[in-house]
Amino acid sequence: MKPILVAVAVVATLATIPALAQRTVGTIVTHGKILTVDADFRVVEALAIDAGRIVARGTSAEMARYAGRDTKIIDVAGATVIPGLIDNHFHFTRGADTWHQQARFEGVGSRRDALAILAAKAASVPAGGWIMVQGGWTPRQFGDAPGGFTLAELDAVAPKNPLFVQEGYSVVYANSLALKSVGLDPAGGARRNAQGLVSFQPPMALYDAMPKASPAQREQNLTDFLHEMNSVGLTGIYSLGQSDFLAARAAKGPLPVRLWETLPFNATDPASATRAAALIERSRPNQFDGQFGIFGLGEVLYGPFFDLASRKDPWPAEIMSEYGKLATAAARAGWHVHQHVINNNAVTDLLDTLETVNKTQRMDRLRWTMGHVYDISPGNIARAKALGMTLGVHGAAMQAGAHMPLRKIADSGIVFGLGTDATIVSHYSPFVTLGWVVSGVDVGGNRVLDETLTREEALVAHTRSNAYLFFQENALGSLDVGKQADLVVLDRDYMTVPVSEIKHIKPTLTMVGGRVVFSAAK
Repeated sequence: MKPILVAVAVVATLATIPALAQRTVGTIVTHGKILTVDADFRVVEALAIDAGRIVARGTSAEMARYAGRDTKIIDVAGATVIPGLIDNHFHFTRGADTWHQQARFEGVGSRRDALAILAAKAASVPAGGWIMVQGGWTPRQFGDAPGGFTLAELDAVAPKNPLFVQEGYSVVYANSLALKSVGLDPAGGARRNAQGLVSFQPPMALYDAMPKASPAQREQNLTDFLHEMNSVGLTGIYSLGQSDFLAARAAKGPLPVRLWETLPFNATDPASATRAAALIERSRPNQFDGQFGIFGLGEVLYGPFFDLASRKDPWPAEIMSEYGKLATAAARAGWHVHQHVINNNAVTDLLDTLETVNKTQRMDRLRWTMGHVYDISPGNIARAKALGMTLGVHGAAMQAGAHMPLRKIADSGIVFGLGTDATIVSHYSPFVTLGWVVSGVDVGGNRVLDETLTREEALVAHTRSNAYLFFQENALGSLDVGKQADLVVLDRDYMTVPVSEIKHIKPTLTMVGGRVVFSAAK
């Protein structure tokens, strides 16, 4: 792939027809294979961008008419360009807080490469400095040698640094220095139950043992984590939770990633649910200003309705009754809800409750999302669609090896979007997700899907459909005239590379609102 050429001066071929220009623009992206991902999935050569929005699209010669003396020309030299990718389910803050201490295994298919990543991280950290992998991988991932890590392996790659590798919420692998720091005998091996070590349950001993980031380091972590998101092609993220730290950064100026957040509340029993309902009804939904803001509720509306392991018995009536009260309050106040639900039996109970809510409080215009849905029947897909609901399909299902009914979802006509559930239980790379849903195999080459999507369907789900989930279909999600210029230039052609290579696609340039926020050349 030829390097992207950025020139402030207009190249000679573009300067030959100034008389035809109706206006001049700030930026022209030219000589590309631009997948607009509009309703017709058009492919064009060039875009004219001004004041952050696309003002015209067409051939390179046609867009040359918009060039002026100060126009920035981005010549992508035949590269494929796609709309900015949006992740509809992400735990953002937890990733940023410890970013300087993290290594990651996104898309890594071999144990040798994973150990090399850990060794390289250790080499960059002073002796005694902590290193961790905050999940996002599975032992099944390493095609050359599936499985977790041994004490000898972790001690060898980080002999002078405490190191632990988190596998989801249940298991952790730690080297001798990390184990000793929390009073555990290394003779017991690297693999330990994560409860109380690196889970969301206190006391989180390994996390607590790591030195806390200084305010300056935390600021740098946020800068670096946002840059990492841009480097994998993300321009929009639904961050489950709410952060004053993020709000403070957003107040300083536009972020390089559009961030939606959720309203914080606590509903774990009937009394707290009553208080939460009152908070929901007096709070204003969708405060997203185009860059940042609280948007909806999620991912667990009522704490006791938290679906993980499959169950045969229906959810208790008292739990679903309280859920219904909160759902009614949310619908009355106009809130979007993004609900964690995994198994089809739980989907059935949830839809029973929501259909009752909808009889008295209309919710079909709120685009509520059922997130995860590892298992959902055609009948329940149809019921959800009738309620105006949407579905969130997340990369965490790949990590779990869930055989989701993707073809039935796509053929039903329900709007569904792609996300990850990063960072602990899933990778954060959208190209890993795209590769999974198109190929049907996980990073380690294991067949985990019986039903797959076309490349076009997958890209729509990671762009235009996600914009719809956030009521942003008129501003984001496709490279249409009038929409924000959020786009990604790729190092290979998403539409023609072997499906096994989709997960290895790398952006060479990412733009948000017409601003270049990532360039591999830099």
